[in-house]
Amino acid sequence: MSITKIEKTLRLEHQNLRAIVPQRKTIDAQDYNVEDFKPSGNNLLDEWRIKRLSEYLTYKFPMWKRTGLKSISLPNVLPYKGLESLDIDGLNLLESLDFEGADRKFVLLADVFSSSGDYVTVEDDTTLIVNDITQYDNTLIDVRSGELNLVRIVEKPFFVGNLRVKVRKGAKFNLYNLYLGSKDDSLLISNVFIDVEDNSKTVVKDFYFDGKINAGYVSVRISGENAYADVRPYYLGSRKTIIDILYLMRFYKPNSYGNVDAKGVLSDESKVVFRGIMDIISGAKEVEAHQSNHATLVSLKAKVEAIPSLMVDENDVVASHAASSSPIDENMVFYLMSRGIPREDAQKMIVRGVFETLKDELKRYNLEGVVENALNGVLG
Repeated sequence: MSITKIEKTLRLEHQNLRAIVPQRKTIDAQDYNVEDFKPSGNNLLDEWRIKRLSEYLTYKFPMWKRTGLKSISLPNVLPYKGLESLDIDGLNLLESLDFEGADRKFVLLADVFSSSGDYVTVEDDTTLIVNDITQYDNTLIDVRSGELNLVRIVEKPFFVGNLRVKVRKGAKFNLYNLYLGSKDDSLLISNVFIDVEDNSKTVVKDFYFDGKINAGYVSVRISGENAYADVRPYYLGSRKTIIDILYLMRFYKPNSYGNVDAKGVLSDESKVVFRGIMDIISGAKEVEAHQSNHATLVSLKAKVEAIPSLMVDENDVVASHAASSSPIDENMVFYLMSRGIPREDAQKMIVRGVFETLKDELKRYNLEGVVENALNGVLG
């Protein structure tokens, strides 16, 4: 099977069969139009953006029952910023990294109206910390060689963003996404698409905290052999936050390893919807693919919806999935109390322990306080 021009979330064809997709429900909202288009100053880029605008105008915003998204109010369009330095090589790369995302409408929205972002090429070991992300962000990264460490901090009342990354043969990519809902009515929607080649290594750590709706989509296309991809989402929900996350790994070539291991803590009336898809294409022999999700519930009103999926078209593979949710382990609480720690403090220590690895890794960027502050806001 060849890679389609637009990487779809679900493969809807198998041999001579095709799935019937029901028409999606949409929102009637005040939308942008042609007059809202702001030129970038790069004719090559603007030709591409105009094509995206034409497609954008054919869609309405989706009504997401799982998140309660029933209305949307768009902010005023800001001056364009994103991919102004795009050249012909960058354009070809951009076209090769087209994807469906959480919803095609939102991918196109960030492509056309971005007010932050960059086109970045990496050939040596590089560290980037990005915190000047605006309401719409569109970033394209080409990791040609060396190792890129990228940290993105998103803390906005309204955010829609795209991140596309190509990890070339033998390159390494480490990504930290910190999505921080700044208000009870915050809407954060992030679409990430990573394409990895032979012998590359990709590690992703995401942290979702609060907001009204905090939605993340991460797709890793493993198009090379002997590639390694390890993705670890973390989430912390309080009040009535809904965290909606989808993680997809699609294997096109043999002898690669992929893992998605999600974990988090939910308090009050918060909710997480976790969807994980491991998709192994015919011919991707000797692939190892695993996914799991574990939620710790510290409130009787907190909810978890876990939808793990394995799509396997090859026999010679190792694949697994798992999902669980539970209150704080009473055996662990009892053990800590037996060491003289009060019950409430013991419970807080266990919750903090879920995020300890992430905090330790963020220390190298002096950002461990981001997670610690979020925990203090929930646990006191």
